[in-house]
Amino acid sequence: MHVSIRALVAVFGLFSATVSAAEKQPNIVFFVLDDLCDWVGPLGYKQAKTPNMDRLASSGVTFTNAHTAGIFCTPSRSALFTGRHASTTGCYTTQVYHRDHPSLQPLQAVLRDGGYTTHGGGKLFHHPAGYADLRGWDNFFVRDKQQRKRGWALESWSFDMDFLPKPFPYSPFSQDRELNLGLFLEWGPIQNENEGKMADTIRTDWACELLRQKHDKPLFLAVGLYTPHFPNYAPQKHFDLYDPKKIKLPSYNDKDLNDLPPAIRKKKTARAAHHKRLLEMDAVEDAIHGHLACVSYADAMLGRVLNAIAEGPNADNTVVILLSDHGYHHGEKFDWGKHTLWERTSNVPLIIAGPNIAKNTKNDTTVSLIDLFPSVTGMAQVEDQQNRDGVSLVQALKDPAGARDRNVLLLGMKPNEYALMNWDWRYIHYADGGEELYQVQQDPNEWHNLAGTAKHAKVIKEMRQSAPKKFASPGPAKNELKLVTEGENFRWEKHITKPLKKPNRVNQGTPKSGGRKKKNILLIVCDDLNTHVSPAGYKPIITPHMTQLASEAMTFNRAFCQYPVCGPSRASFLSGLYPESTGVLDNKKDIRITRPGTLTMPGFFKKNGYWTASAGKVFHSPKHEQGDDVWNEFVRFQNDELPIVRAAREKFEAEFGSVNDAKNRKRWKAVEKAAKSKLDAQTPPGYGRSGLTDEQHKDGKNARQVASWLTKKAHGSKPIFITCGIQKPHVPFLAPDKYFNLYPLDAIRYTPDRPDLWDSLPRKAINTRFKEFGFELGKENDALRREYMQAYHACVSFIDVQIGLIIAALKESGHWEDTIVILTSDHGYHLGDHFLWGKVTLFDVGTKVPFIIRAPGLTHGATHSEAMVELVDIYPTLASLTELEAPNHLQGMSLQDLLKHPDRLGRKKYAYSVVTRGKQLGYALRNQRWRYGKWPDGEELYRLTHDPDEKRNLASKPAHAERLRTFRTALTAKRKEAGRKRNKQTSPQSSPNSVPH
Repeated sequence: MHVSIRALVAVFGLFSATVSAAEKQPNIVFFVLDDLCDWVGPLGYKQAKTPNMDRLASSGVTFTNAHTAGIFCTPSRSALFTGRHASTTGCYTTQVYHRDHPSLQPLQAVLRDGGYTTHGGGKLFHHPAGYADLRGWDNFFVRDKQQRKRGWALESWSFDMDFLPKPFPYSPFSQDRELNLGLFLEWGPIQNENEGKMADTIRTDWACELLRQKHDKPLFLAVGLYTPHFPNYAPQKHFDLYDPKKIKLPSYNDKDLNDLPPAIRKKKTARAAHHKRLLEMDAVEDAIHGHLACVSYADAMLGRVLNAIAEGPNADNTVVILLSDHGYHHGEKFDWGKHTLWERTSNVPLIIAGPNIAKNTKNDTTVSLIDLFPSVTGMAQVEDQQNRDGVSLVQALKDPAGARDRNVLLLGMKPNEYALMNWDWRYIHYADGGEELYQVQQDPNEWHNLAGTAKHAKVIKEMRQSAPKKFASPGPAKNELKLVTEGENFRWEKHITKPLKKPNRVNQGTPKSGGRKKKNILLIVCDDLNTHVSPAGYKPIITPHMTQLASEAMTFNRAFCQYPVCGPSRASFLSGLYPESTGVLDNKKDIRITRPGTLTMPGFFKKNGYWTASAGKVFHSPKHEQGDDVWNEFVRFQNDELPIVRAAREKFEAEFGSVNDAKNRKRWKAVEKAAKSKLDAQTPPGYGRSGLTDEQHKDGKNARQVASWLTKKAHGSKPIFITCGIQKPHVPFLAPDKYFNLYPLDAIRYTPDRPDLWDSLPRKAINTRFKEFGFELGKENDALRREYMQAYHACVSFIDVQIGLIIAALKESGHWEDTIVILTSDHGYHLGDHFLWGKVTLFDVGTKVPFIIRAPGLTHGATHSEAMVELVDIYPTLASLTELEAPNHLQGMSLQDLLKHPDRLGRKKYAYSVVTRGKQLGYALRNQRWRYGKWPDGEELYRLTHDPDEKRNLASKPAHAERLRTFRTALTAKRKEAGRKRNKQTSPQSSPNSVPH
């Protein structure tokens, strides 16, 4: 091998230059905040307590006229890390830039190529799954490893955290409202001792640990905090920094919207409802108090970072850049939020300090966050091979006095929608041609739109010269894409759902999918399964297969049955009708008799060309089974003979002969009943270790039958509709021994109820089944309760394994990506709470059910919805997802839109459930925060945000009289709606599920 001397010299020279550059390259720290406007001390806002920002400003340059490059999180952060405006990338709203422009190198990748070690964590990119650009990071930090498997979602707050403010929700604006996942205009203090549990604290401490370490290469560290984005939760000590009575409000002008272009005036007039409500509640100061507390909390986190730098080995060679992704309106122009082209959204803090940077200096020239990309690469002395839209600020940092002002660009949410700003002017151009112009030094509040005056036409013309000559078309928005997760990796795929034509309502349902391949359906319905499952947040349970399914699907946290008993519940969701319309209000009635001609769900899909199959308990009992009318195949299994029964039988036959002999049958029946009375009985309910294997249990057989249908392609070329009726954890609580071993009796945990609990509750709300379990109302039996709970939980873990077997078979069959999967239960179950056992109550524990749905191309893994959902919604949802026109008798709502938008709460305000008490009914209406119960002998009212276990009945409290009246009115309307489909015009002689041949 021959190498020229010239080549060796070149390589050595390059190596030497690299080492020399590395010695001079500073460490660079990005400290990125969210929704922080210019309300900080270094920008002259004296009300804010920000000593650490002041400290940073004293050692660097504060840009007093810095502006965002995007009007909300996604476009701003995309511009920040690409150095390109939306007019170039098409990222105006929720587009994913690294999907649309894979060759566009992000900042961290350029720095790593230039010799840096790169670490990122927190909200640097938009927080939902799939937005974090993982390219170029040596390490990207998340607090929970499961977040990686969900597409690197960067959650900061959720309803189930154990350290939220008490009461929750806390703010007066949020109380008595339905909360969405964004917790908009929600604020409140967190106990100081819980500061360490907060996501932003954890992220900050992670960054501090890195800063105290010595690194072989120069360090680029970016940490993104969620604060002061809503919810404005901060430790109490930061709220205590401010006297609520001395909070100063920004300037407001009642005529502020009058001179705006018509379209934006209309939009912001509607948006003003939030500000109006805060004014009516006298809560504006309170809301600003919450924001300021979060600003001070963010400042404290910055203080930790600055201290870590000072304590670390690189204190003299570290550049710190503090910024916010955009600003925020606090009632100015009657808006609360961002998404505008005005000063309150655009103006952001930008403070840069470090070596070769002027100290304690303010720079008033107009700059943009788009400038940070070339500025950082310039300070880092790394070469960037791609074009960027910004201007390097390196020289301005060294010599602020020599900096010159210029026009900077801010893109809106559409092409040809933008603002241009300089020291004197702000010009706004909307896509519909509307314009605004403000002379900002004379009119800092932007109250006087000068765009319509001839005097300023020249200014507008000159400003427009700086606008882009071309605007890129928007890339596909999030709802047009499908996130595919593979281990800890993810990718986006294009997925466009064509809008469905408004259906011609045909009573029996007709196909509308044309020649397209139909989606398959797998519906798994458990029996008596309450929310004691891990996807519902119940920690004592071991259900890894349900957890895995939830990680690939959407979980509805507020799903309810319509009747908490097997037969009526199943008749309801299989027909898509409320129980009053089915006429099935007990376990004996059959919908084929009470409502002849009703096309049930399996019959509907069979009629539309599906191969339909049922294993286990789908319809309530063999007597209710609709058989060949609705199924191509249907089976029900029984457990194998229990060992304890087999032993009794062998002993019996040794003495009397075969149990099948006519003379022995009656005697054997009594012996058999006695032998299995402890284990296999309905009353009193049996429980214990079955002595059988999984395969010998009926649910083991059900699961294996479904797996066989899937893997052996029993359906041929037809689309699949398979329902697996899992029959546990219905009594008797029997499961193989190994599942009992998971739950030692001394490890069972529960919270005892107070003996007088029922003194304030209607007696009709009681289900007396507890007596058959061996309990007394108002008295605890600890040993017996532990035994029953152990057995129930063992059954849950047993069926979890069977569900895992079914899902594995579905994946093996090749149908995972074209099959809609729903996992739920027919109703909930009491395990001693309220001193009750069993079902037949309207408490949440009796009506609330697990509800997990995976719709390929629509749902994203590990997402949760807080929308109100009813089991009666399953039928219309499946019809919609398979593009079939649903029968016009359905009373539920399709969940399809919620599957695409998990943050929405949907149109359904209440979940509705009923149960019989003699010849009368009890009723429950449940919304996001309250449950109302109506019984023949009284009422219930629970504030679930304060009393999630429903132990304090507020129905008799005068303070809630108006709420009771609201619920009574709503119940009257709901009862009328629920019974509206009771009368069916189909002839009673017609076959209820006849399928034309």
